[in-house]
Amino acid sequence: MRIRIAMLMLAAGLAVAAPADAQLEGLLGGGKSGGGGLGGLGGLGGGAGLLGGGVSQIGAGNAAGLLGYCVKRKYLGGGDARSILGKLTGKPGVLGSKGYVAGQDGKLVTKQGTFSLDGVKDKVKGKVCDMVLDHAQGFIGR
Repeated sequence: MRIRIAMLMLAAGLAVAAPADAQLEGLLGGGKSGGGGLGGLGGLGGGAGLLGGGVSQIGAGNAAGLLGYCVKRKYLGGGDARSILGKLTGKPGVLGSKGYVAGQDGKLVTKQGTFSLDGVKDKVKGKVCDMVLDHAQGFIGR
C-alpha cells in the first residue's frame, strides 16, 4: 500500500521523501485535520491536491464507472449521484469504454496512470467519490 501511495504522489508531481507510517496515516485520514477541507486528508484534497488533480483528469467513462462503484458501495447516495450516473451512461461510448470498466472496479484512470481504491480507508473513498461526483457534473452539458 505504501508503494501505491508513493507512486501516486510521484505521478501527481509531489515530492515524496520516504513517508513514515504517521505521515501515511495522516494522508489517509487518521491524523490531524489537513488542508483542502477534507479533515485529516491533508494533501489529498482540493483541485491542486493529490487526488483532486487526479480526479480532474478522468474522462466521462471513468467518472461514470466510478460513480457506479461509489453508489453500489454506498459512498454516494441520493438522486444527484444516480441522476448524473444515468446521464453519463446514456452518452455514446461511455458504457463500452475501458475507463468505465476500470471505474466500476474502483480505479481512477489518469494521464499519470491508474490508482485503485482497493485497500484505501473508507473515509478516503468517500471523499474521492465526492470529488468524482463534482467532476462528473461537468460532463453533463457536453
